[in-house]
Amino acid sequence: MMRRRTAAVLLGASIVTGVAAGVGASSLTEEVSAAGWPTIAVPAAVAKGVEVKDPVLVANDDGGATLSVTLVNHTDDALRIDRAVGGTEDADDPPFMLVHGTRARVTIGPGEAMRTGGVGDPYRLRFTDRVQIGSTLPITLYFAASDVVESGPTATLFAPVVARDAAHGAVANNGPNTEIAVNDARIVVVPGQEKAYVTGWISSTIDDSTELRPTAVGRAGRPVEYRHQTATGGPSGVGAQAGKRTNLNLPPYLDTEPSGDADYVLASDVEVGETITVTMRFPSGDVVTKFKVVQGRSDGTI
Repeated sequence: MMRRRTAAVLLGASIVTGVAAGVGASSLTEEVSAAGWPTIAVPAAVAKGVEVKDPVLVANDDGGATLSVTLVNHTDDALRIDRAVGGTEDADDPPFMLVHGTRARVTIGPGEAMRTGGVGDPYRLRFTDRVQIGSTLPITLYFAASDVVESGPTATLFAPVVARDAAHGAVANNGPNTEIAVNDARIVVVPGQEKAYVTGWISSTIDDSTELRPTAVGRAGRPVEYRHQTATGGPSGVGAQAGKRTNLNLPPYLDTEPSGDADYVLASDVEVGETITVTMRFPSGDVVTKFKVVQGRSDGTI
């Protein structure tokens, strides 16, 4: 699987992530989840730069959670959410966090407040890893002025994880992604070849990308390792562009071709005729696609 960054940061074309300072008026003290963080006592804090009000993580159907929070800009600049991490700045391997901007170049003006996490809100922040209801998780958020590249305010908040109920019905769940789709999805097995390349193309109504490598399962939930070869040594990932076709791979599907970026599974892990379910974790929501394993020709075509 993809290597994780210590700070677990994700950036992308439609991904912008955020910062805030302070917590709600009351102190929070919770036992931390199985991730292994120690018990954290959270004092009430005075707002500095950007105030955070009522942070809470609402559990999603996939085991992750969406952050619901109100951000108040107490600076003299219009601020954009620049990036976000799950955990504190020095945390080791915290749960991964995805952040999605529902529209481009959203800013919080001086003196303005903005809610995030709700259906239709400008930003949505969620954990993809499983979280434990009743725990409290740290989240470090970052802002930048809308017209500069320099980093802006930074702070860490602590959000309790709560069950999804009627009181939190307005918080976005991680439902099916209706804006991104994978078409003509196939995995090509070539005779005598170790790699079975993934092919198809992505259509989208939005710009979005993820550095999280997709996951795959076969029959009866059997895990299949989804792999990536790269020409640059950089991180793997998947991208989507509004109104444009994004190819996952093009023929010939041969590992003797010049090495380039491509996704594949081991041919020994799949059988021709079976269906492999692949999940791509975009910030805008998971894209779940059934890939048909097909027999390719020796020249790498289908």
